[in-house]
Amino acid sequence: MTSTTFSRRNLLTALGTATATRVILGGGFPAIALAAEGDPMPPPLNIYGKLPLVSKVALSPDGSRVALVMNKPQGLVIYDVNLLTGKTAAATIESDKIRDLMWADNDRMLVVTSVTRKDAGRIFEEWFGLMLDVHANKRMQMYSYVSGVNYAQVFGSFYRVKMDGKYFMTAAGYKAPDAINMSGSQGSAATFSASLNKCLFAFDPGSSRSRRLDEDSKDIEDWVVAPDGKVIARSEYDDDTHLWTLRYKSEKGWKIIYEVKMDLDTPTLCGLGRDGRSVLLYMRSGELQNSYVELSPEGVISTPLDINGNVNSPIFHPTTFALAGFTNTAGIGNYTFYDPVMAQLPKLVKKAVGDIRAYLMSTSEDPLHVLIFVEGEGNSGTYYAIDFRKGGYKEIGQAYPDLPPEWVSEKKHYSYKAADGLEIPSWLTLPVDRDAKNLALVVLPHGGPESNEDGSFDFLSQALASRGYAVMQPDYRGSSGYGRDYTAHGYGEYGRKMQTDLSDGVRDLVAKGMVDPAKVSIFGGSYGGYAALAGVTLDLGVYNCAVSLAGISDIKAFMNYYRERNGFDGDGYGMRYWNRYLGDESGWNNISPIKHVDAIAVPVLLIHGKDDTVVPYDQSSRMYDAMKKAGKSVDLIQLKQEDHWMSREPTRIQAVETMVEFMLQHNPPY
Repeated sequence: MTSTTFSRRNLLTALGTATATRVILGGGFPAIALAAEGDPMPPPLNIYGKLPLVSKVALSPDGSRVALVMNKPQGLVIYDVNLLTGKTAAATIESDKIRDLMWADNDRMLVVTSVTRKDAGRIFEEWFGLMLDVHANKRMQMYSYVSGVNYAQVFGSFYRVKMDGKYFMTAAGYKAPDAINMSGSQGSAATFSASLNKCLFAFDPGSSRSRRLDEDSKDIEDWVVAPDGKVIARSEYDDDTHLWTLRYKSEKGWKIIYEVKMDLDTPTLCGLGRDGRSVLLYMRSGELQNSYVELSPEGVISTPLDINGNVNSPIFHPTTFALAGFTNTAGIGNYTFYDPVMAQLPKLVKKAVGDIRAYLMSTSEDPLHVLIFVEGEGNSGTYYAIDFRKGGYKEIGQAYPDLPPEWVSEKKHYSYKAADGLEIPSWLTLPVDRDAKNLALVVLPHGGPESNEDGSFDFLSQALASRGYAVMQPDYRGSSGYGRDYTAHGYGEYGRKMQTDLSDGVRDLVAKGMVDPAKVSIFGGSYGGYAALAGVTLDLGVYNCAVSLAGISDIKAFMNYYRERNGFDGDGYGMRYWNRYLGDESGWNNISPIKHVDAIAVPVLLIHGKDDTVVPYDQSSRMYDAMKKAGKSVDLIQLKQEDHWMSREPTRIQAVETMVEFMLQHNPPY
């Protein structure tokens, strides 16, 4: 019995006589393809490389409709699905990079997209907000009708508010000061943003009308907005003075209620506190480090909030915007809830789906009408809309319906000790058809580096496990998610102990008899791509081969690019952030793989998106040239029109197929 069937049966049982319905879109979602009994053939690699069939799912404010993105043969399609009648409408937009999707009111959506733009030899990823009425096929771009804006970028602060009884959608953007006419500028917003004000506008989803909520020349990071559209607070950071400021809006205007001078690790303004008047801050340093606190309008800081486990992000009430709780990477059963109504959700969800891992994705304005994402026990991920108030549920769709559940490997958490005794948390995915003994291993470090893995479905590790590999994904020192002290262990250890943390994990699995030391390879993207190159240049004798996806090869060249791209004349916040990991510039060549090409003794595959705005393509092309010149075994795969995040399906499939084929050739599992 598949976990999807298991979940459906429990939902029916929990909701009594309520009707269970599967949402149908254009002929229906493909059923999960069950492999024949004893069939050893794994699914094709393109099944793993595809974008999820269904993503970006959200409930409308009244709970009657669902918005979602569906991956169709012709590209990404946005659907508006009426949960009551089953009526659907679809629309396409001129973008294959849909970054977010939410409801602006009960009829229209906000679609956040991005495009890659080249300007004066530099590449930028620019974000836009589009109001979309799918049924009427009407659309309006945010900021396109705002005076003083000639390039309608958005950078966040999305709130659905009600002003004078009508829904509006807020978004932050750039606007020329009233005294300056920018209409003649042809450059990108990244080029001339220093001369622009940051602003917050509210947009009518049904027209081109907009209202200015705030505007200032100060470097505003974010705003907090009340349900009626009034701006409550905003945070600012001055990169010249290193001063972080929190201002609170009163009847007399803006008032500074908190200010701190910080080179790095400034607080994060998250939203409203539990009482709807205070604001929620995440403190990243000082005595309150690693804690969430509430700051009153008078500037009084609360004691740290008591939160269960590994926190992911705060949850805010859908109508009051007050802090309602916190998510947890272990699933809704481990969430922290303060709101008494939402506090019922963990038990209700568990009763509905059992012990399988479930995450709260969104709610209607009734917090007991929810959208959840369920995965685990062979389920690669299924969306359900459940009305716990009235009873009834709708299965919206599966992320990877063509992936047989018996080929979804379990991803288990485990830990090991580094050479200096530091406990390294990690995740291990084992092949479904082999015993955990003398396996071939692929080390798959995450990007960031200040990021972390969790137990959720990962198409890369699953693709490798389907071909017989064990996959280790360590949260090496410097990773986030385990407290600031753990992250700080990585400062100055880029290419040093952050690297040996990976090979220490290999040695641990070898000592346990799970991995054959002669069958170990490394593959990663972004920082993980750097770690793959460092693994065969700086930490020798561990890996049979390496695959680097968008990895840094020359740190000094990358930092020069980063400085120029972000307009830093010298010591900017971003430069200080990188320096704390990299250490003194005098040592950068020592940890740059391109400076140690002669040490490489194994085959290397380089994969890089041509439109990568984070790590430029020349980091791989220059590494390729250096290895070729030195007579080393190397291949370079250019992903055309691809960014840093493998957003496009054709190139994502290309990367997965090429990477696995390379691994099978140079580090065969059998």
